[in-house]
Amino acid sequence: MRKRFDALALAACGVDVAVVSRSMKDLEVVVGEIGDLGRKGLAVTVDVTDENDVEKMIETVVTEFGKIDILINSAGIVALHPTPEFDVDEWQSIVDVNLRGTFLCCKHVGKVMLNQGGGKIINMSSVRGLQGRANDPAYSATKGAVNQLTKSLAIEWAKNNISVNAIAPTFIRTNLNAHLLDDKEWRDWIQGRIPKGRTGEIWDVFGTMVYLASSASDFITGQVLYVDGGWTSA
Repeated sequence: MRKRFDALALAACGVDVAVVSRSMKDLEVVVGEIGDLGRKGLAVTVDVTDENDVEKMIETVVTEFGKIDILINSAGIVALHPTPEFDVDEWQSIVDVNLRGTFLCCKHVGKVMLNQGGGKIINMSSVRGLQGRANDPAYSATKGAVNQLTKSLAIEWAKNNISVNAIAPTFIRTNLNAHLLDDKEWRDWIQGRIPKGRTGEIWDVFGTMVYLASSASDFITGQVLYVDGGWTSA
């Protein structure tokens, strides 16, 4: 769901958008909605953990659009279990999607941006990249790594007019965490922890995303911007 609204937010600002996922399900609907906003859309399937697949996806997008000005890395999975019971294969799957996938897309889209003389990369992180939590040895670790990857790439590519930043939300209602936010006790605890007094909604991220994708943020790189209602300040 979040990918759909990210795509539509950018399209509403005049961007042609390629939407990608492991499955074509629902992607064609998003492409149609992008068209309704007067922009060109493209649906491409990809497994972000497979380097060859990522390269093919990027080739398809460049063939269709001629360039890639903006990359938003939003693929992510999470699982919470006590660490002694955390299956190492599940741990590896989370690392592969959240970190390896982000790295591969940055690596290969970065090549395109280096050749064309610039671009904007936005990695989706989390407050968990700054603050750990119990029963979360995988997701929090990957988001902390994404933060450091963001900073390292920003330093490496700053001279090439490529900005690399990350957005780190607190609990934003998505398909990934709806089961948690539908639990009243859990939701009440979260809302009590956020100074703004509510959980986030997907549109709370849009302004930051559009800002980082636009020329208004040209002098900003290597930053992790917390969209968290004050969570990390409390």
